[in-house]
Amino acid sequence: MKKLIVFGSVVFLVVRLEAGTPMGMPEGKGELTVGAGERAIQVYTYKPKGFSNGPIFFVFHGAKRNAEDYRNWTIPLAEKYHAIVAAPFFDQDRFLAHLYSWGGILSKDGKLRDSSKWSFPLATEVIQSILKGEGDMKRDHYLLGHSGGAQFLTRYVAMEPVTAKRVIAANAGTYPFPRMDWDWGYGFGKLPKDLQKEDRLKKMLGTPMTIYLGLADTSDSTESGNFDASDDANRQGKVRLDRGRNFFQYGEKLAKDKGWKFNWTKVEVPDVGHDANLMFNDLRFEKAIGIRR
Repeated sequence: MKKLIVFGSVVFLVVRLEAGTPMGMPEGKGELTVGAGERAIQVYTYKPKGFSNGPIFFVFHGAKRNAEDYRNWTIPLAEKYHAIVAAPFFDQDRFLAHLYSWGGILSKDGKLRDSSKWSFPLATEVIQSILKGEGDMKRDHYLLGHSGGAQFLTRYVAMEPVTAKRVIAANAGTYPFPRMDWDWGYGFGKLPKDLQKEDRLKKMLGTPMTIYLGLADTSDSTESGNFDASDDANRQGKVRLDRGRNFFQYGEKLAKDKGWKFNWTKVEVPDVGHDANLMFNDLRFEKAIGIRR
């Protein structure tokens, strides 16, 4: 279903992408919905003029739930790499913090939730639906996330099949360290046994992923309400920069000790703090994403 919405002189084409229905998105800015009912996810999109065979960037927002901003901040990258942008919106009403960035596997009091309510499969559905809509399930695609979106992606790679060429996790507040003595969110403790298997950790460490860090992301202020200063979080490091470095180092050592493949890289950006726009549009992003032009 397509619907034209006019705001002043700007026209947006809103598309509802029903399951099983291939439908390419419009050129320029647009919106579409994947799924229906309680599982429907709105997606903000951008397609460069004359798009033919470029990649797709799936961009995951942070705690402010500003998916439209994330789409807009990624447009320069879309033009640079002749890529489509798709930014899914996980709204606050249905996806509180732990139900979004931690995947909704456990309730806030630590009880296992039905897998039909987890947020990770929704992201997979968005990815697969848009790939199908663009007519190529094997099209190169990348997952980008900043802050809460990076938290989501670092946990997503352990819990879902990852078909992306690379995952870029920028300035996450906390990470799922591949260890069982830290509770889920910070580690893999308290999860069901089938989610703690070594094969899952091996898969996670073998997924091509860039830990993308701003060297000025060193504030420990809780004034905005988005910085986790709990004891569990502070075990990972006092600030986001330290936590990202420690996460990478821990994963690298575990892979070496186990003889597993380690496909992570770490890229650091001087003079940039907790800012998705600056992180995505820094020159070092080309190294972080690993696309050869």
